Amino acid sequence: MMKKLICLIVFLSPVLVSFGQREGKAGRKDSAVVDTLRPEAFKVSGKPVSGNAGIYDLDFDGSKTASGEAFFNIRLTAASNDFDLNSWVKVTNPKNKKYTIVRINDRLSSRQKKKGIKINLSHEAAKELGIKNESTFKVKIELITINDSSFYENRVYPDLVKDSIPKTDSLTPNTFEPYGKAVNGIASFYSYNLDGSKTATGERYRNALLTAASNHFKLNTWVLVTNLKNKKSVIVRINDRMHPRMKRKGRVVDLSREAARQLDFMSNGLAKVKVQPIRFVFSPEVKEQLDSAKAAGDSVKTATDSTGKAMEDDDDSVTGIASFYSSNLDGTKTATGERYRNSKLSAASNHFDLNTWVRVTNLKNNKSVVLRINDRMHPRMKEKGRVVDLSRIAASKLGFIKSGLTRVKVEPVEKGTVN
Repeated sequence: MMKKLICLIVFLSPVLVSFGQREGKAGRKDSAVVDTLRPEAFKVSGKPVSGNAGIYDLDFDGSKTASGEAFFNIRLTAASNDFDLNSWVKVTNPKNKKYTIVRINDRLSSRQKKKGIKINLSHEAAKELGIKNESTFKVKIELITINDSSFYENRVYPDLVKDSIPKTDSLTPNTFEPYGKAVNGIASFYSYNLDGSKTATGERYRNALLTAASNHFKLNTWVLVTNLKNKKSVIVRINDRMHPRMKRKGRVVDLSREAARQLDFMSNGLAKVKVQPIRFVFSPEVKEQLDSAKAAGDSVKTATDSTGKAMEDDDDSVTGIASFYSSNLDGTKTATGERYRNSKLSAASNHFDLNTWVRVTNLKNNKSVVLRINDRMHPRMKEKGRVVDLSRIAASKLGFIKSGLTRVKVEPVEKGTVN
């Protein structure tokens, strides 16, 4: 039964994502409110309601609303008892005349009603009204009706939907299958305030997306995470790395808040989980479309190669820029928990599993060295095209200590391979 439910989620995820994308693209931070809220797209109906407005606490992120959906502060929603659920209202700040349009998807608590609160806004809605630090503030609320269907296309929840399903957005996977070794351990979830921070893949972490950080799997690996206590499961993509100290605490995965909510352990903070890597299985017809798309994209892949940015080759090797550790890092702890040493053949990389043996070849002079990946690079190094950060002895053997950087090819090899 659980497998059927998961398959249903996988089937429906492209539809849900495309629906979210259709909800609009104008609510981003670089869009002016006046551009996204066209007066001709809606009209005010009914009598305005004036009173105090509050703002949701950050801790409410991921909690259920009265409409049954999950609440997120980055969405333009609100709680009110004066309007029907799923109705749209125009909220105006009388001080600066700024306004925003939000959807009512929740109800006020009895404590808020006693305080005279008429509406409780998400952080994103309060931001559009120019509210920063006030706990309560005066607003005017007006029920609206939509005149133009394109209004929905111009009212997005900022950065909510971004590549949260496999790259085959429009090609629905038929099912999935497990592969490789599963990992059991403790799962935690991201702090709310990390929303918008960069991950190891270079993309932005979002509380509302189904992603996770782990040091046990390659980046962009899809995994099935199962809460061993309640047997609930969720499929997430690994797009970040965990801090080494989390591994020492027995953590195997750090989930987005939405993933933790679906596994139902946000109140506990931690959960014992099983993390199983999976691959999506497609019908012959869909697979043919995918192969065609891949062939069409080969020329683009070659073009990006000339920019100097990192790219993965077909044989699991990676080509890009290599750097080396600063000498004062000698003795610091690596992602595996051991100490980094300038005189040992080791390296940091986010492209390979920890303890993978790799051959690094300097493409300028063809010198090569075999070493072990025992650390992770800072995400900003990936933005610079770095694929590996070598120990100083390794950089010396490759002959680029003086230049500081060099273009290399990094390929996995069997343990015991001779330099």
